[in-house]
Amino acid sequence: MWRGRDSRSTCARKSRHAAQENAGARPLRDARNGSPGGCGSMRQLLIRCTAVGLGVVVALALAEVGLRLLGLAPPDGVATVTEAQFQSIPGILLPDQDLVDRRDRRLPHHVTTNALGYRGPGFPLVKRPGEFRILFTGDSFAYGDFVNDDQTLPAQLEQRLNGRCGTVRVVNAGLDDATIVDEAKMIERGLRVSPDLVVLLFSENDVDDLNRPATWDRLAENRRDKSRFPLSVFYPLLRHTALWNFALQVRATSQARAHPVRIDWTAAGRADSTTPRLRNAYRRALAALRNTLAARGIPLVLAVFPSHHAVTQDSVRGQVTWATQAGTATGLPVVDLLSPLVASRLSVATLYLLPYDGHPSARGYEIAAKHLADQLASKGPLAGVCGAVAAGSQPSARTLGVAR
Repeated sequence: MWRGRDSRSTCARKSRHAAQENAGARPLRDARNGSPGGCGSMRQLLIRCTAVGLGVVVALALAEVGLRLLGLAPPDGVATVTEAQFQSIPGILLPDQDLVDRRDRRLPHHVTTNALGYRGPGFPLVKRPGEFRILFTGDSFAYGDFVNDDQTLPAQLEQRLNGRCGTVRVVNAGLDDATIVDEAKMIERGLRVSPDLVVLLFSENDVDDLNRPATWDRLAENRRDKSRFPLSVFYPLLRHTALWNFALQVRATSQARAHPVRIDWTAAGRADSTTPRLRNAYRRALAALRNTLAARGIPLVLAVFPSHHAVTQDSVRGQVTWATQAGTATGLPVVDLLSPLVASRLSVATLYLLPYDGHPSARGYEIAAKHLADQLASKGPLAGVCGAVAAGSQPSARTLGVAR
C-alpha cells in the first residue's frame, strides 16, 4: 500500500520536473528520465502484452474444447518412444499405453502397448523353453489400424497357431506409414526378442513409399525434438490435448495427399523411369533383409496383402502379382492373401472398413490369418512343430531349433 503511494508520488514529481523543462526536449531523454510518458508507455505495454497473452490462452482453450466436443480430434493418441526409451527397448511405441484410439470417431478401437514397446499384451524379453516366436512386421496393415488389439492380423495369427503348433507367440512389430526400409529397422531391433521366424507383410503402397523421406528418419527427428527443451518439459502434457493430436492429423493428411496411393500398377510396371527404379530398390532391400536373417539362421516369409481395389478389380492386381514374383525370385516363401479374400465371396465393405477407411476389417484379418496360419503350419520351420503336436508329442526346444 505504501509502496504504491511512493510510486505515484515519484511519477508526479517527475511530471512536475518535466513540465519545467524546455518544451523542445528530446523524447529519448524524457523516456530515459522516467517522465510520465515513460511510465505510461511501460504500463500500456505491460497491459497490452497481458491482454494478448490472455487472449491466446482463451483462444487455445476454446479451440481445445471445440475439438473435443465436435470430435474432430481425440485428447489421446498412440505415442512413440523417447530417445532414452529407444535405447533401452526393442519396440518403437511408448510402453504401457492403454487407450481408445479415436483418430476417426467412426472407428474407435482399443490399443495397448507392452513394456517392450510393441502393440498387444506383455511378454518377457527372454523366450521360454519350447516357445516359438514369430516377429511380424509391416505397415499399418500389420499394426492393425482401426481394429482392436485382439483383431489385428498378428494377434489372430497367434490365436490360430498357439496350441495347434505348441506355444507360439506372434510379436506385432507393425509400424504405421512404413515401407521395407523402415521394416528392416524394426526387424533389426526385434532380434532382441529372439524370433524363430520373421513374417514381412507387403502392402501395395510399399513400393511407392520408397519415393519419399523414410518414416524411420522422421521418427528419429521426433525423438530428438521431444528430448530438447522446452518440448521435453511440455510434451507429456501436450500429447494429451486435442490440439496436439489435431496438428498431427493435419500433418498426416498433408503427407497422404502429397503421396496418394496408386492403383494403376501392372506386373510389368509402367513406362516411366520411376517405377522400375523403385521396384529394383525394393527387391534389393528384400534380398539384403533375407541375407541378414539367413546369417542368423532365421527364415523370412513374405506375405502379400491386397488393397480393396485388387479384391474387386482384376485390372489393378499388378502390384500384388509383382510382389509375389519378386519374393519368389528372391528365394522366399510367399503367401498370397488375395486368393482367400476373393474366395470368401464377401463384399469389400465386409473385408475392409469401407466406406470410412481402406484398412482391413477384423473379418478380413480373420480370413487372412487362417490362410497364413495354414501355410505356415504346412511348410517351413513351423511344419515340424505342428506335425509333432498333431501326432501327440511335444518336441524339445533343441529338436525344434528354437532355443537361441
